[in-house]
Amino acid sequence: MNRPTLIASTLLAYFFCAIPVLAQGVENPAPIGADVTKKMPFAMVGQAIFRSGQSWYQGSGTVVQSKSVLTAAHNVWDPVNGWSTNVQFNRARSGAAIASRTFASRLYVFGSYRTVAARYGAESSRAFASDLGGLRFNVAPAAGAYAGWRADTRSLAAGAPVLSLGYGAEYHSGDELLAVRSASGFIPVLGAFLESTALTFEGGMSGGPVLSEVAPDDFRVVGIIVAGSVTPPAAGIRALDAAGAAFLATYLRY
Repeated sequence: MNRPTLIASTLLAYFFCAIPVLAQGVENPAPIGADVTKKMPFAMVGQAIFRSGQSWYQGSGTVVQSKSVLTAAHNVWDPVNGWSTNVQFNRARSGAAIASRTFASRLYVFGSYRTVAARYGAESSRAFASDLGGLRFNVAPAAGAYAGWRADTRSLAAGAPVLSLGYGAEYHSGDELLAVRSASGFIPVLGAFLESTALTFEGGMSGGPVLSEVAPDDFRVVGIIVAGSVTPPAAGIRALDAAGAAFLATYLRY
């Protein structure tokens, strides 16, 4: 699951593959509840709807500065269709209720993403290791509020519990914020691309935040969801490292 979820697509084969995974005790995403989406930093997470080529897709993202949203690069650009268009961010969506709806005015991708995705494929570990993207808005999606972030890969190491969020649209409607908690942490694969076989992500969650609770009730974004697989179970994230921090500080600083 590198590509964002195609809206109105049917993935029955993928659904049936999930049944034995559930029996194995792998953690799967579940709705977090409408009340939670109203609280910080969960209220800063949103559903991204955008057009790539002739099709519409869904991803996820997080407000990380007053007018900037962090998401996955593959929600913003792909080697076949180029830049996404008509990018809409539905913050804190819960069913029909949406805290704010904002359209992006500028799109950004991490410096090496377009090169490696075009050369090695968007489904490659090299692409996942560069899979950071951003949205800029003319109007603040959350009236100036935003989630905190931290470039600290140690918080994602084996044994470190983290919470991953996003708007999944394979087993769920796509309109509810999903959460899945990892108690075992992630294992480095290549550069800032890390993976876990103890949990799964749904299509549509791509670009959603990976949160670490650095202090009681103090959650910080320490990575984003970039890949997932049900068979075999795997969940891939792009950690915020020093290069990721530089990307945010340069392009998503407003």
